[in-house]
Amino acid sequence: MCRMILNLALIALLVSATFLKFHGMRFVSSKGDVAMKYVSTVVTLINALLCLCSACLSSKSSFAPKSMESITVAEDITNWANFILDLNGEWLVRSGPKNASTYAAQVPGNIYTDLVKNGTLSEDPYYRFNDEKYRWVSKLDWEFTRSFQVPSTLNYTKIILVCDGLDAIASISVNDQLVGTTVNQFVQYFFDVKKYLKLNSQNKITIRFKSPTGYASEQFYQHIWDRKYIVPPPCPPPEFHGDCHPNFIRKAQSSFSWDWGPSFPTVGIWKGIRIVGYNTVVIESVTVSPIWYQSIDAWAIKLQIYLRATDKTQRVAITTKIPELGLSQQEGVALESGASNVTFVYKIPSRVKKWWPNGYGGQKLYDLTVTVQGRFDPNEESKTVKVGFRTVELVQEPLPGGNVSGLSFYFRVNGVSIWAKGSNWIPAHSFQSSVTEDYVRWLLESTTAANMNMLRVWGGGYYETDFFYQTCDELGILIWQDFMFACAMYPTTEQFLATVREEVRSNVLRLQHHPSIVLWSANNENEVAYVENWYFTNVAAKTFKNDYIELYIDVIRDEFLKYEIDGGRPWIPSSPTNGKLTEEQGWIAKDPRSNLYGDAHFYSYLVDPWDWKLYPPTRFASEYGFQSWESVESLANYSLPEDRTYHSEFANHRQHHPLGQIEMLFEISRRFKLPSEPYGQRDFPGIVYLTQVNQAMALKTETEYYRRMQDTFLADSSGGTQGALYWQLNSIWPSASWSSIEFGGKWKMAHYYAKEFFEPVLLSPYVDGDQFLVTLINDNTTTVTGELHLEVYGFADGFQPKLNRSLMVKQKPQSATVVFTEDVKTLLQRSSCVKAADCFVVASLIVPGSDVVIGVPNVYFLGAPKDTTIPRASMKVAAVKQVDGSPRVFTISVEAAAVAPFIWLEATGIAGRFSRNGHMQYHPVEDVQFTARSDTNAADLRRSLKIMSLMDVY
Repeated sequence: MCRMILNLALIALLVSATFLKFHGMRFVSSKGDVAMKYVSTVVTLINALLCLCSACLSSKSSFAPKSMESITVAEDITNWANFILDLNGEWLVRSGPKNASTYAAQVPGNIYTDLVKNGTLSEDPYYRFNDEKYRWVSKLDWEFTRSFQVPSTLNYTKIILVCDGLDAIASISVNDQLVGTTVNQFVQYFFDVKKYLKLNSQNKITIRFKSPTGYASEQFYQHIWDRKYIVPPPCPPPEFHGDCHPNFIRKAQSSFSWDWGPSFPTVGIWKGIRIVGYNTVVIESVTVSPIWYQSIDAWAIKLQIYLRATDKTQRVAITTKIPELGLSQQEGVALESGASNVTFVYKIPSRVKKWWPNGYGGQKLYDLTVTVQGRFDPNEESKTVKVGFRTVELVQEPLPGGNVSGLSFYFRVNGVSIWAKGSNWIPAHSFQSSVTEDYVRWLLESTTAANMNMLRVWGGGYYETDFFYQTCDELGILIWQDFMFACAMYPTTEQFLATVREEVRSNVLRLQHHPSIVLWSANNENEVAYVENWYFTNVAAKTFKNDYIELYIDVIRDEFLKYEIDGGRPWIPSSPTNGKLTEEQGWIAKDPRSNLYGDAHFYSYLVDPWDWKLYPPTRFASEYGFQSWESVESLANYSLPEDRTYHSEFANHRQHHPLGQIEMLFEISRRFKLPSEPYGQRDFPGIVYLTQVNQAMALKTETEYYRRMQDTFLADSSGGTQGALYWQLNSIWPSASWSSIEFGGKWKMAHYYAKEFFEPVLLSPYVDGDQFLVTLINDNTTTVTGELHLEVYGFADGFQPKLNRSLMVKQKPQSATVVFTEDVKTLLQRSSCVKAADCFVVASLIVPGSDVVIGVPNVYFLGAPKDTTIPRASMKVAAVKQVDGSPRVFTISVEAAAVAPFIWLEATGIAGRFSRNGHMQYHPVEDVQFTARSDTNAADLRRSLKIMSLMDVY
C-alpha cells in the first residue's frame, strides 16, 4: 500500500515537472496565475499522499524501511543544498626544500605574522630596523598546506575552490594535482576541483607562493628582453629603504615601501578560502543601482545578478525582496552553464528614506535579498546586500556668469551640492590580518567626529574590506575610490592586461552596491607623472603615452563601464586630472595641475605654511599636507631611548621623505623658536610637539583658504573650490608622516584642528595685505544668522580681552562671504597692541540673545609667536568627572595661570579622544571632554593625564 502511495506521489511530481517545462517557471504571486495554481494543487496532493504514507510507515508493516535506509534518504536530500567547506584556520607553512622546517600558519594571514607567532621572527617587525633585518622573508618562496576531510555526501554536480584573496603569485594543488595559478592579490579566484577530491577521505591542499620581489624582478627584466624598453621607476628612492619593481606585480604597491611606510612584501592567503559544492547555481555578486524619477519623487532599482551555473542549462526562479519597502518579485530564468548574469528593473512600491552624506541627513540602509532556486532543488541560494537610495553626479559644467573660464568640479548627491571635507586613506597596517574591525571603525568614526564627509581610498594600497565600506555606508562617508595603480608607469603585456581586467571586474562587482562609493579614479598621479617627466618618459614619450591609454582607458575604463551597470557612478582617468578637458585632449592633459579644471595635488615645504597665499586656488584639492612626528608614547614601543632624538639613525631611517627632517625644522622656524637642544634626547618630545603644532596650523591655514574660495574666482578664473581632502588620515607604522591620526588610533593635534576647520559653520579670520578680514562659511542647506564677536587678547595681558567688537551677520546656505573688514593698523591701535605678534584675535558666532556658540571660536595669530614674549603658564588638571555615570565619558577641568597657546593634553596608556586639544586657553578654567575607547574611571584617567603648552618646550 505504501509503495503504491509513493508511486502516486512520484507520478504527481513528474506531471508537475512536465507542466512547468512547457509553461516556464515564472513563479509570480499575481492573482489568477495558472501555473501557480497548478503547482499549489500538486503540492497539496503530494502532501496528502505523503501523510498517508507516513501513517502507513509508522505501523508494524513489514514494508517499513530500516533505519539505515532512512539515513541514506536524508543524505540524498542534503545533496540538494549548496555545500561550503571552510578552509580557514590552521595551516602549515615552510620555505625551500621538502626537508625545511614547518611552522603553524593562520588563514587568513600572511607569512610575517605567522613567523612572529611561531618565534622565527623574535621581535615585532615594526621594531627599530626590522623592516630591513627581516627582508629575507620576502626573498623566499613559501608553501602553505593543510589537510581536510571530504564527506561522502559531497557528491555535487559542481565543486569549486573559492579563493577570496591570494597574495599574490601562487600555484594551487589538491592532492598533488595542479588546479590553477594566480597572479593578482586583488582578484577573487574560482577553480573547479571536483575531479581532484577524494570522497570520504583525507585530502590535501597546497598553495606555493613565489617570492614577490623575485617575481617582480623577473618580470622587469623579461619586459626589457621582450619589448626593449624599461618601465620606470625601476626602484624607489634610497630614503624609502624599499624594494624594486612593484609596478610589475599586482599587489599593494606600498608593500614595497613608500615615503610614509616600510617594505614588507607579504605572501599568504590573506582572505578567506573555501570549497563550495552545488547542483544548480551559486550567486557570485549582486549589483544594485537606485534610479530616481525626480519629477514624481519615485524610485526604482536596477538589479544585476552574477551567477555560476553547473555544466548544463538550468532553469531557475529568482526572487528579489526588500521587506521594509514591500518589494517582492519573482522571475524565471534559463541559465547557460558557467558564469552569466541577469538584469531586472523593479519599481519601489513605497516611499523610501534617502541615503545622505554625513552632515546632510540620515544614512538609511535597506536589506535587499536575492534568492535563486533550481527547478527540482528544494534548497535555495541567497545573498543579502544593504542598499542606500541616493543619486550622485560629478558636476563638470561651465560656471555661472559667463565670464569664468574652465569647468566646475564638485559632487551633487540627491540633487544637493556637497562641499567635500575629508582626507586620504592609506593601508592601516603592513599586515592586513593585523587590522581589526574595531580599529577600522575607530578610524572611520574619527573622520565623522571631525566633521568629514569624504575619504579618498588611495591607489597604492588595497581595495578595502567589505567591513570598511559597510561602515562608510553606515556613517555617511563618501568614498573616492582609486584603482590600485600609483606613481609609476606600468607594463601592458597581454598577461598583465588580462589580470587587470579580472581585477576591475572582481572589485567593481564586489563594491558596486555600496552607496558610499561615489567616484572611481583609474590611478594616482600617473598622468601628471607622464606630463611632467618624473621618470624620464620623454625618452620614449609616444610609447609610454600609448601604454597609458591602453591600460587606463582601453582596459580599466572599458571594464569598469561593463560592470557599473547604470553608468551613473562617475569615473575619472587619474588624480589629479582635468576631468572632461583631459578626455578632450586625448586622455592626457597638457597641464594636469590646472586650477581651472578637475582636482589638484599640492605640496610645498621650504615655505611659511601659515601664509595662505602660498596655496593654489584650485577647483578641488584632493591632496595636500605637511608632515609631523608621532608622539613619543607611540614611538616608545618600537624604539630604544637613544633612538628618540631628531637626527638619530632610527629617526632618519623612519623618515622616508627625502629632506623631510630638514623641511619640518625649516617650517617650524618660520613661526617658532627651536628648543635649546633640538637634536638632543631631552628636547625630542618638544620637537615632536612642535612638528604637530606646525602641521596642525599649516593644514588649518590651507583648508580654511579652500573653504573661503568656494564662491570666489580670481582674475585668471581660478578658484571656486568645492572640496578639500588633506593628505593623509592614518599612519601605517610609527614614524614621521603626513597623517593626522597616529598608528594605533591616537589623534594628532592636526586631527583636533580638522574637527574645527571642517565645522559646518565656520568663521575664518585672515589678513590680506593691510586688511584684517573674517569670512563666514555656511555648509548647511539653511540660512545661518548670528552675532559675530571679535575679541583681541594680548599674550602678556591676562584673560581680559583688549578689544571687543560685535555685529549681526547672516549667511545664505552653502556659501562663503566676507562679513567683516578692518585695517590691520587700526585694529592694533584700538587694541593697544604694540606690535602684531603681541596679540591674537578670537572670532565667535553666537546665537542671538544667548551665549551659545555656533560651531567653535576660531583663533587667529596676528604675528609669529617667536616675535613676542609669551609668559610661561602654570597649568593643572583641576577636576575629572564622569559624565552621567558613563565609564567612558569624562569632563576634565583645566586651570591656567596665564594665556596658554597650543595647550596639549595626553591620557597616557588610555586610548580615546578629547573634545578639543591643541587649542588656545584664554580663560582661567576651561573644560574639555574625554571619550575613552574602553571602560575606565576618573581616578585612573586623572593619573594618566599630562598637560603642556607652547612655552613648556623652552
